[in-house]
Amino acid sequence: MDTQKLARDVKFLKAYALAATIIPAATLLCAFGKPDKPVRFGEISVERLNLVERDGTVKMLMSNKERFPQGVTVDGKHIDYKREHPGMLFYNDKGEECGGLIFGGEKDKDGKVSAGGHLSFDRFGQDQVIALNYQEQGGGYKAGLTFSDAPDESMMALKEKYKDATPEQQQQAAKEGKLGLMRRMYVGTTAGRSSAMIMADQRGETRVMLVANTDQSTLDFKDNQGRTRLTIGVDKNNQPVLRFLDENGKEMKATGL
Repeated sequence: MDTQKLARDVKFLKAYALAATIIPAATLLCAFGKPDKPVRFGEISVERLNLVERDGTVKMLMSNKERFPQGVTVDGKHIDYKREHPGMLFYNDKGEECGGLIFGGEKDKDGKVSAGGHLSFDRFGQDQVIALNYQEQGGGYKAGLTFSDAPDESMMALKEKYKDATPEQQQQAAKEGKLGLMRRMYVGTTAGRSSAMIMADQRGETRVMLVANTDQSTLDFKDNQGRTRLTIGVDKNNQPVLRFLDENGKEMKATGL
């Protein structure tokens, strides 16, 4: 066999293989290298997709479980905790998380369902103040919309401020709305399958509760200590109900009417 011809054939095959690799790659890079030129795909499969500004600042991402960000960064400092669901995250102009969507569901070996979905929006530098949530566990589930208050200071500022506080001091701060979220309103279903609307004051005390189910539909008004003082509704016998209660829960006669 002509060794020179063989050598030429080998060189030709190497050059052909290199060109076959480089040309498609270069074409693909050129397509993505023109940010103002639309690129259309019939279908695309990715494990994580980042939506960024031109300077690289992340504004939104969608990810599977494995690539989903762990923990959260606030004021440039990272709070580490585990996240085990796929979903979507939203980011503010600082590039810090300001809301998101997570979801999941599974059955155990006994056929019991554990599932949920959660869409929320955070106060700047703080935790979620709007949350749409579905949670199923142990044969029951509830779903609803929650509105909460969050402190004025950021999560990291409060973590530093209360790092040496006793559990009692932290509990008092939370009760005063200075640490953590304070639920103000919930609209949805309960674990007992009732429909409910619950409203709280600025201290987190429940002041109004509306509940409807097959047994009754009642509207309770509570005082600033969370004690029911007035109930209006219809009972399970389809009879109207109007009850006035004292601070001890004892029914009393109407006054001031």
